[in-house]
Amino acid sequence: MKNTFFNVLKYPDFKKIWLSQVFSQIALNIVTFTLVLDIFDKTHSNTSISLVMIASAIPVAIFGPFSGAIADRIDYRRIMLFTNIFRFVAAILLIAAHSNILAMLEIIFLISALSQFFTPAESSSVPLIVPKEKLVHANSMVMTTTYATLLVGYAAAGPIMNYVGSKWLFLICAGLFLLATEATRSMSNFDKKQNKRFSIQTLAADIAEVWDEVKDGLIYLKGRASVLNPMIKLTIGWTMLGALITLLPAFGESVLNIDPKFIGPVIIAPAGIGMIIAAMLLSRRSKMNQSKVLDGGFVIAGITFLFFALFKFYEGIFLSRLILISLIMIMGFGMAMIQIAAQTLLHLNSHEEQRGRVFGISSMQLRLATSLPALVIGGVADLTSPLVTMIILAVLFFIYSFSLIFEERAV
Repeated sequence: MKNTFFNVLKYPDFKKIWLSQVFSQIALNIVTFTLVLDIFDKTHSNTSISLVMIASAIPVAIFGPFSGAIADRIDYRRIMLFTNIFRFVAAILLIAAHSNILAMLEIIFLISALSQFFTPAESSSVPLIVPKEKLVHANSMVMTTTYATLLVGYAAAGPIMNYVGSKWLFLICAGLFLLATEATRSMSNFDKKQNKRFSIQTLAADIAEVWDEVKDGLIYLKGRASVLNPMIKLTIGWTMLGALITLLPAFGESVLNIDPKFIGPVIIAPAGIGMIIAAMLLSRRSKMNQSKVLDGGFVIAGITFLFFALFKFYEGIFLSRLILISLIMIMGFGMAMIQIAAQTLLHLNSHEEQRGRVFGISSMQLRLATSLPALVIGGVADLTSPLVTMIILAVLFFIYSFSLIFEERAV
């Protein structure tokens, strides 16, 4: 019997968009975590780590509301092609700026701005290049790739940086963005909508029209709970993830006694493995109720995250490190359930003509969710300790996760 998880790669355009995702996300994750490690190594401040998150968040606030509406007006393939080209150029600039933290933050700002237009175009393309009955499999493949590239990028960034330095890492990233560009260039013209051209002469009218479309998208979300609810839950999941990433270097060093450069292999790699396992299992059970999968993912992630944060209180027991790694894998499994189920519900419940706006707004929320709370978390960790902050975060997430059980029973 053929594995439907990998079977979606038989669709040529999906295979190419998947390759573009592989190359570009590995590059993006390496760049992000390299900067986090580099800044922490220089300052040993949790708040300073948040600078990377803020540099990524500002373009979200500026361009995020418009990115989906623009994606609905322009050929998806063209958007992905040109954003990959410009991200390649930005990675080349990072090589020249590798010793200047401020310059690197400015370039991260640029890469984040470009990614705001890439993400809704990529997400909205999937239903156009695979049959509806294969959407769960396609989403599982996309999410598996997201986690696998997170695993590869974050796990490899520290050790490679330790041996060859950040300059060579950025050169590798430039090459990966170039490969992503070629993958999107070779795609067919699957998006049949007529492009609406922007011009200097009609710039004001274009901006007003795009803003009206954004407002239409927000009104659409407000009146469609089946789309809004999974988007909110997805945002909460990413808020937890962003805060966790901010705390990991200091928590790993002070609580787990791990060199920050090796946080990736020790912590992120097991979580990534759990995510990949979840994605493959969910692909085989595509007829499951996605709303229940979503809430179940929160419960699993909530329990394991709490026990992960409390490691200091059981580190002396037999096989405590093995228990820790197992908890991280299970937490990754739960997070994958959240991501895949929410993405699938957004695809299935949104209308095609609104899909670009839905994923544009979703992309904006997710990037803000992983960035802005990180600034608060970093400050709290510096004022108290990484352990106390991690426990507070875990308790809050645990309470929310279990509130979903009672919410479902009430309904």
